[in-house]
Amino acid sequence: MVDLWQEVIGEGKNSMETQPELSPMKQAEQLIAEFEIEGVSLYDHKPVLRIQVPDSQFARVLELRDTLVEKLKPTGFRFISVDLTG
Repeated sequence: MVDLWQEVIGEGKNSMETQPELSPMKQAEQLIAEFEIEGVSLYDHKPVLRIQVPDSQFARVLELRDTLVEKLKPTGFRFISVDLTG
């Protein structure tokens, strides 16, 4: 996997001091993208992250529930919710 930060600042300059922290929302967006869930929308309602998915992806999100919560909680959201209105 390519380090996106290295692409921005150039090879060899990647350090904890210079790498900006991603916002909780950006972290959540990146994590959700890794699961390749189609048509997802995320909404920041601190302390709640609301995940809206189309009906066709709802069962998949439920299957991934435990993993999604485990990965998303450390981004700073206290609650992870799935929007049933799709």
